[in-house]
Amino acid sequence: MKASTWIWILCLALGACSGEETQPVAADPPTSESTDPKPADEPLPLKADANGGGFHLELIPSPHPIPLNLDFSLRFRLLDNEGQPLAEPLKHIALDADMPEHGHGMKIAPVLEEKDGWIHASPLLFHMPGLWEIYVDRTQGHVTERAQLSFKVY
Repeated sequence: MKASTWIWILCLALGACSGEETQPVAADPPTSESTDPKPADEPLPLKADANGGGFHLELIPSPHPIPLNLDFSLRFRLLDNEGQPLAEPLKHIALDADMPEHGHGMKIAPVLEEKDGWIHASPLLFHMPGLWEIYVDRTQGHVTERAQLSFKVY
């Protein structure tokens, strides 16, 4: 069989010649319009909205996926409704995690510090396998809003 025939067969098998749009598997490289360029090997932030709509959360665990019974860290930031980072004092931000199915949380409390436009939290430790939820709270006056993300740890 000719090489061009094999290319056509491979093309059809992968759906590349079908004319249908396919979703990218990996993140596209940042464009010149990007306000926050990331290295090509860095994972995309996980996202969640606050329960009251007052902020959006972007969070990157390291390493990812989160390991069982090993320290890990997080970088996160809070964004307004236009996608711009909020300049929020750390004293108004709290991060915690727990296992809702077991009724307990982590054994250690992470330290939060600001750098490079992100809030860094470490160390964190998920000491049991199962469903964990990470909570980020923002308090303004007497109102606290929460954004949360769930992780299955094996």
